[in-house]
Amino acid sequence: MVTYKVVLAVKEPQYLEALLHYVHTSEFGGKLRFVGFTRAESFLEYMNGKERPDLVVGDSELLEPWLREEKAPCPWKRLGTGADPDQELAKYQPLPELLGAILQVCQKGGGRSKAAVHAGTGTVTIGFISTVGGSGKTTAAVNMAKQLGGMGLSVFYLNLETFNSSAVFRRSNRKAEDAHGLPRLLYEMKAQVETKSSGAIPLESFVVSHPAMKCEWFEPVHNRNEIIQMSKSDVRCLLDLISQSGRYDVVIADTDSGMNQRTDAVIEGCGHLIWILLDDLIHMFKNAQQLSYMERSDSEKFSEMAAKSRFIVNRFVGEFANPLPEAIPAIDGVLPYIPSWKQSSNEELLLSSPIYQRDILKLCRELLSEDLTEETGVRAHG
Repeated sequence: MVTYKVVLAVKEPQYLEALLHYVHTSEFGGKLRFVGFTRAESFLEYMNGKERPDLVVGDSELLEPWLREEKAPCPWKRLGTGADPDQELAKYQPLPELLGAILQVCQKGGGRSKAAVHAGTGTVTIGFISTVGGSGKTTAAVNMAKQLGGMGLSVFYLNLETFNSSAVFRRSNRKAEDAHGLPRLLYEMKAQVETKSSGAIPLESFVVSHPAMKCEWFEPVHNRNEIIQMSKSDVRCLLDLISQSGRYDVVIADTDSGMNQRTDAVIEGCGHLIWILLDDLIHMFKNAQQLSYMERSDSEKFSEMAAKSRFIVNRFVGEFANPLPEAIPAIDGVLPYIPSWKQSSNEELLLSSPIYQRDILKLCRELLSEDLTEETGVRAHG
């Protein structure tokens, strides 16, 4: 889902505060990102900068000076009685209706937020890779989805494991038919190829929202064959469909431990790769063997993969005990060992460690840049 950036300029601080508070706690928090002003000087200074929001909404007294001097105005609406729907939105109406109208105007404008276009061409794609099972790859991936979603970015989490370990993070109010979303979409994709029809397949009826992970995903499937039978080409097409849909700022792809066609597709198709390692003898040995094999098999392809890879040691306890494989020049980051997780039977605890979230946030900033991760959410200016 696209997150739209809206500038709100109103005279009353109480009105601004109430609206921003409602946005932050409602379903609109993941769809609209507000920057608010109550003084004309601050509003004009902001609008004279380089940023272009998807929509400007405000009182006439604050909008008029900007409209008189603005050479290339972005979409705007006055707050008034709503009598002229082409230029006005009713200021005093229930907040869900007002925000719904603002969202509708943004969607008609077809704009993308700065966060979405910051990566260059659109959606950022991040693949999580691990050579050995039990490394904590999925826990890291879903925590990154939650962190980025909490910042106001639109995130899709795509699990491609044969046995989907993210299923432990159960979604509230799920229905049995939700598990048919991915199989139905794969059927639609194959039917489109067979009939040689063109046009993007809309994702709305296949995906569901996961409030705890703050992202959208496919509800885990019941029939493992639906996953096992996916070819490399199927996964590449699926990644392209999701990332080119215009709905998401970030797509996180979570793969099986070890190599298979689905993992190969993620390695080739994602713009960033995060390799999750453990600092133990067998894990480092297997990584060395796998990376060495990949380099011998196709050195050019290996160089391309290495250029977009980051190697992260999970469950780090303060110092390294084992040497790195030759194919890994350096460790790019660490994630902490959380002792309380070992005996935990509550999946919510895996998404709520402040120490772990701190280091996931650091990784997010390194991947997507400081500007991307700090300029999200709701902000009010005097």
